[in-house]
Formats: sequence, C-alpha cells, structure tokens
Amino acid sequence: MARRLAGYAARLDRLEATYDSNRMHFRTAKGRRFSLDVGDVFAIVADTLGWLHEPDAEQPRGPLLNLLATAEPDNELGLIGQTAVLAAKQTVTGVRP
Repeated sequence: MARRLAGYAARLDRLEATYDSNRMHFRTAKGRRFSLDVGDVFAIVADTLGWLHEPDAEQPRGPLLNLLATAEPDNELGLIGQTAVLAAKQTVTGVRP
C-alpha cells in the first residue's frame, strides 16, 4: 500500500510540474498568490497595451484582467510580468498615458 501511495505521489508531482511550467505566478499586496496561464497573460498584455496606445481601441474587460490588476509588480516577475501587471492596473482604472 505504501509503495502504491508513493507511486501516486510521484505521478502527481510530475503532473503538477508539467502543468506549472506554462503558468506565471503573481502575488497580491495582502500576500495571496495566484497563477495564470502564460497564453492568457500574453493576451492581456496585447489587449491592454493596444488600448493604452490606440485612441480608438475598446477598453478591455474581464475577470482575468481584474485579477491581474490586483497583483503587485515585483522583480521576480521579470519584464513581461511587470508589464502585464502595470498595464492591467492602468486599464482597470481607466487611466491612459
């Protein structure tokens, strides 16, 4: 029984590592952590930067955008993550440069 459980635990670890490799991790000001799929983050970046720099673009909205706007930009995120967080914050508040 113990060997079977150990095998299941190892399999679960491999699946989580595979699943986690396509996700970006964020942290809120209150310390809550969440992750988003990399594809979703890139789509949010494209939509928000388009809205920020094109005067006739429609303001993006959605639950993932609102969730990303709650994150804190920090050095662990790298350039793409920080850009995504800051662009999401500006878009949710409706502030254009």
